Amino acid sequence: MELMDDKKQRGLRRSLICLCAAETVMMINTTAFNVALPSISESFAAGTDAQQWIVSSYNLVFAAVVLLAGFAGDRIGYARTMIAGLWLFVVASVIGILAGNIPTLLVSRALMGAGAGIVIPMGQALLSLMFQGGGLSGAMTAWAIAGTLGVPFGPLVGGVLTATLGWRGIFGFDGVVFLVVIVLVWASTSRGGVSRRGGKLQVPWASVAMMFAGFSLFSAGLVNAQHGFLALTSWAPMLGGLVLIAGFVLHDRASRNPLMELGLMRDRSFAACAPALMMLNFSMYGIIFIMPAYLETVLRHGVLVGGLMLTPLVVASIVGSLSNGHIASRIGLRGTSLLALAFLATGMAVMGIAMRWHGDIIGQAVVAAGQLLAGFGLGAGQPAMLTWAMGRVPNGRSGAGSSLLTVFRQFGSIIGVGIFGSVQGGLYVSRFHDDALAAGLAADSSAGSVTLDFQWADGLASTSAEALRQVASDAYETAMLGSFVSAAVVIVATLAIVAILSGGASRSARQS
Repeated sequence: MELMDDKKQRGLRRSLICLCAAETVMMINTTAFNVALPSISESFAAGTDAQQWIVSSYNLVFAAVVLLAGFAGDRIGYARTMIAGLWLFVVASVIGILAGNIPTLLVSRALMGAGAGIVIPMGQALLSLMFQGGGLSGAMTAWAIAGTLGVPFGPLVGGVLTATLGWRGIFGFDGVVFLVVIVLVWASTSRGGVSRRGGKLQVPWASVAMMFAGFSLFSAGLVNAQHGFLALTSWAPMLGGLVLIAGFVLHDRASRNPLMELGLMRDRSFAACAPALMMLNFSMYGIIFIMPAYLETVLRHGVLVGGLMLTPLVVASIVGSLSNGHIASRIGLRGTSLLALAFLATGMAVMGIAMRWHGDIIGQAVVAAGQLLAGFGLGAGQPAMLTWAMGRVPNGRSGAGSSLLTVFRQFGSIIGVGIFGSVQGGLYVSRFHDDALAAGLAADSSAGSVTLDFQWADGLASTSAEALRQVASDAYETAMLGSFVSAAVVIVATLAIVAILSGGASRSARQS
């Protein structure tokens, strides 16, 4: 009996290691690409709006596919569905290597988003199937650490690959690594005894279409909002997207074959975790979207050094993840989640305030301090929130529960890139216009992107070039101040909502 138990434990450990490896590589891919955006901008003359779409295409398709992944996983098996998602990454990598224009690049990134939308919720579902009780908490912590390491390590990996092989090197890295991951995950889940159930898959295509169209329109409005939130091209798509998303929710609730298990939101603890997890992705993707241009272009450090300057975020995330169990044992999962949001909001505010030092040594030190605070919040928050939420999901609905949480997380990614990008883009153009006039430059001399403006300055006379670079740098720093402070306000408001929702759940539990 003990021999059988030891064999089962070894199998579970192997499966956990392989699933965590897949999660790490997935999250490295998610953020590695952001560091290459300035290089891609130069290659294809891509402005801020095109860069937002390069990032948003991944997040958008991710959000659209994730519920379908949970639906499929609960019916045909989590391992089988996960491996299909990994193959999508391999195909997308080949397309990315061959991409010669922005549309082809968007196709590659969209396919990668579809792969991630399948792999991440299926990994969480497999863990909740294989582990129970204290084992689930430990497995979720390991999973969260793997993802937390991947997200901030992405810029480091992306910086090295872009500096040595060019931005196409990221796609080559992805293709090779994901082929290896496919072999490891298949072998591990086979030996680990994970169920590969078979079943009939009747996809509710109407729900899928409404959700995808809703997210697409909402994202388009957010991207256009950098030219003005009150413009018809901004608010009309966002409003249309929200109407379609609401229509999807109503249609899906009435369907006999629902895509989304909204009934899980009746649990107040589960419902509280959804916006909390959304804020983690909102913050991380917002930071990774606007920081590379600041580090690589404004501070003129280059791709490799710019990636290395995000190390405080990496270190703090690791420390936060490793501290999660200790903190949760003292103040509980709810307390840990609220504390993480508080750290996150403080870190965002500190990074915004750092822009007042205009990139000198004090400003860079304050940016690093903000990264430490935000990184600790990200690292401590994710395992606590996932364990808190997945612990409330019945076994037979693990795929649906994981997918629903991932939808909220990915919606956070979409609005993170959209809001950060739009606030940053709008404030940048506005401040550039004012400062350009004061410096004797043409008010319309900006290309709308700090990277393109620096590139434009390279072709000017030295005096004019330096004036243009200074105006662009000041404008970008002002835009970052507005973006980070706005994000801090949003996170504080979410913290209050999570506290109220989960407070009601805690009172109900004590009364019962």
